[in-house]
Amino acid sequence: PLYNMYGQVIGITNMKMMSSYSSIEGIGFAIPIDDVMGIISDLIDYGYVTGAYMGITVKDNDKEAAAQFGLPTDGAYVVDVTSGSSADKAGIQSKDLITAVDDHKIATRTDLTRTLRNYKAGDTAQVTVVRSGRELTLTITFDEKPHSTTVETAPQEDSSMPSEGD
Repeated sequence: PLYNMYGQVIGITNMKMMSSYSSIEGIGFAIPIDDVMGIISDLIDYGYVTGAYMGITVKDNDKEAAAQFGLPTDGAYVVDVTSGSSADKAGIQSKDLITAVDDHKIATRTDLTRTLRNYKAGDTAQVTVVRSGRELTLTITFDEKPHSTTVETAPQEDSSMPSEGD
């Protein structure tokens, strides 16, 4: 555990950087206790970590290609939508660019992942997407994250972007 000066646990240390080749010494990284408590609660109650699940595969938006086509440069680019998932029911489609969930701006796939931590299965949210150059607001009711699913991201090497007419 990571303690503050009052002896309270404020996080769980997960990595410490040390190097004999540089001046980096004593730099540590920790998971904040607020994140840890939800995980512990889920493990005790369910035996696995629950959470909101959309049923999509996303990748970071290719900023250069987006600028070239006159599209937003920020957002999580939807590569695939699982048939029957909450995203599918909400009308989210592959090639959509998710730019917001409720009042949370989405600039990257990491932003989307972090934002989903604020929701549980059954919660409803407004998802803003850009599709074929037009902004749409869709309503989604999140599914429960299957405990066999670990990551909803796609490899970064595919940099294809939709054209204005897609």
